Amino acid sequence: MPTVDELLPSFSPRCAVGAIEVRGLAWDSRLVRPGDLFFALVGGRVDGHAFIGEALTRGARVVVGERRLAEAPFPYVCVPDARAALAHAAAAFYGHPTTKLRTIGVTGTNGKTTVVHLLGQVLPACATLTTVRVEREGLSCVTTPEAPDLQRLAAEAVAEGKEAFAFEASSIGLAQRRVVGTHLAAAVFTGLGRDHLDFHRTTDAYLDAKLRLFRMLPPDGIGIVNAEDRSGGRFLATCRGKRVRYGIDRGDVRARGLRLGAAGAEFMVEAPDGAAHVRLPFPGRHNVANALAVVATAWALGVPLPDIAARLGTATLPPGRWTRFPLPNGAMAVVDYAHNPQALLEILSALRPHARRLLVVFGANGEADQGKRPLMGGIVAQHADLALITSDNPKGEDPRAIAEAVVQGVRAMGGSYRIELDRAQAVRWALEEAGRGDVVLLAGKGHERYQLVADGAIPCSDLELVAAASGLREREEPRGHFLGGSDAVHDPDARVRG
Repeated sequence: MPTVDELLPSFSPRCAVGAIEVRGLAWDSRLVRPGDLFFALVGGRVDGHAFIGEALTRGARVVVGERRLAEAPFPYVCVPDARAALAHAAAAFYGHPTTKLRTIGVTGTNGKTTVVHLLGQVLPACATLTTVRVEREGLSCVTTPEAPDLQRLAAEAVAEGKEAFAFEASSIGLAQRRVVGTHLAAAVFTGLGRDHLDFHRTTDAYLDAKLRLFRMLPPDGIGIVNAEDRSGGRFLATCRGKRVRYGIDRGDVRARGLRLGAAGAEFMVEAPDGAAHVRLPFPGRHNVANALAVVATAWALGVPLPDIAARLGTATLPPGRWTRFPLPNGAMAVVDYAHNPQALLEILSALRPHARRLLVVFGANGEADQGKRPLMGGIVAQHADLALITSDNPKGEDPRAIAEAVVQGVRAMGGSYRIELDRAQAVRWALEEAGRGDVVLLAGKGHERYQLVADGAIPCSDLELVAAASGLREREEPRGHFLGGSDAVHDPDARVRG
């Protein structure tokens, strides 16, 4: 078993506490096991120091915290930053696994999950950690897990004989130092939009959090940046290693002769040392940009361009990203994770040319950036024929108040809308309302299987609901009751009647 000194060489005092051996790492007092090293993390709502007693009762051997405790009656290490200490300890506990892999961190407002998922199909022997996997395995967060989980999964990749490890680096995960201690071979920036301002407060703080990933790059690392994003130059300036720019119309890696269709995209990808034909089996201009990020990363890591193009030709998108269902009534349903203004704009712009009518079922998260709610409503009103506003993880907020904030944006653009707070009912109504040639977009939840409400999590899956409606699901799952209530369609210009 490692000692405290071995896990925290930069923080631990060279005394009796440093010689204590520990069996594991814990940051949640409810999950402490005998022999653990417990980290008292200071959060936005709770202070881990208040749970030291519970951690000790459960068998914690040593406690690490930021508060100075006079003559603590238990082994205690005081550090200036408990989160950074946890991250360094996690990397050491698992044998610094990211030094044994080509580790790639992907950050940006949108596209992280798709880029990481595609890297797993393009790079040889590449393990991936995406938002989808985080939910499937019940990890400690939404996107980037706490450092012990991140390092454990990297260690499992090493044990499985993997050569690369790609993961999503969220702004919150970076701000909370969950990625500290990770050795990066490459960092990817997909672009910057509006999100998580409830946490970061300002766009500058949001940007600075994402820049932390590029500051971690060693001199022999590679920074891959979206050349078409106005913040790209900031990331390039931060990168100490090799710099690679990608973009549809400009960059070191770019697309030429792009043709977009309802089912896919086709283009020549050009790099400094050659070109290759790419045929993507999934549509959307934003997905072309995501694919180019993958091309630039794999190419910079030494994968031949023809091999990259061939693997992209058989690649798939992550669950809940542009997942399409043909409906018996001749309409098409699309499930996508788009949950912020930029993501909604991208997918609506891609769907609009192929839809007779475009109906959108969506909502806005509770306990999150309130300023983006009317922005999302306005974007849907501009590009869709009907905004069907529903619940999307309201958490402790009043779902109707959230919906009314979204409606403000719809009204400002003169759009047609309906409020149905029961998400399952909203989905069913939209699918029944659609006719031949129509497209129904179910936005916001994507791969998610639960709705987060004031009382906890209840089952809720757009994928399951649409699969059942399209006749593709073989068995019913129990379905929770959602916060209900509906309003009649508000139709100022009769567009929804066509």
